[in-house]
Amino acid sequence: MPDVTFLVGDLAGAEEAEKLERALTRLEFVDLVNVDSEKGLVAVSYAGGDEELGRIGGAIEDAGHAAEPSPGADAGLD
Repeated sequence: MPDVTFLVGDLAGAEEAEKLERALTRLEFVDLVNVDSEKGLVAVSYAGGDEELGRIGGAIEDAGHAAEPSPGADAGLD
């Protein structure tokens, strides 16, 4: 199961972090989400490959946040 961490620099507090976590856990292939709003990090464990990774990035953007994989992460966010 792949794991990826995204840098999300515009999380403003626990309420936004919870909203983003709920949005990501709605994706059927996502198993675990951990949002750290203080550090601007979103860690996701999911089943799949590049297509699913792109959908995770899209869900973060749809929730109103700019996101990019952290250094060393697979950059399948087209």
